[in-house]
Amino acid sequence: MSPNGKLYLDMFYQHLRKLPEDERLDAVREIESHIEEGVRNGQQEDVILTKLGDPRKLAKAYRSEFIMQRSSTRSVRNVFAMIGFYCSTGLLSVIVVPILATLAYGFGFCAALIFIAGIIRTFGVTWIQMNIGPNLSVPLEWSMVYALVVGGIIGGIAYFSWKYLRVYLNFLAASYRKVLPVNKQ
Repeated sequence: MSPNGKLYLDMFYQHLRKLPEDERLDAVREIESHIEEGVRNGQQEDVILTKLGDPRKLAKAYRSEFIMQRSSTRSVRNVFAMIGFYCSTGLLSVIVVPILATLAYGFGFCAALIFIAGIIRTFGVTWIQMNIGPNLSVPLEWSMVYALVVGGIIGGIAYFSWKYLRVYLNFLAASYRKVLPVNKQ
């Protein structure tokens, strides 16, 4: 491999720094074998490197693939890692991802609290206030119905925010997958 190819692989390795070491090495070996296979098939190394594109963008594609595979286990850590990665992918993502994530988690938490408050207030706890407007309070016997309606609306907002956050993240992942060499897809 030429010094230009080695430099490309070194830069690619450096941009993969947020991945575990074994994943970094696997990715570098895969790109190296892709380059070597292209050279064996008669392509110029510089042409192959040009087709691979910027090593930073290629590294982001590999990180995206790694995060999407890891996020199939729905731990909070993996979800936040995925959200953090995609927030760094561009200006639109810096706006869309945090807003949808905040709506999804915040409204989901609030919906749960509203349901709990409705149950507790139904059993006569008067310190929980449920007001429809100024000087218009919900009667105790209607607390659960009110909590179900309001909690359902807020829970629906949380659900659709989560759903469209996943759609947006999958769209970004698909766009990064297009950057990967053919044998990775």
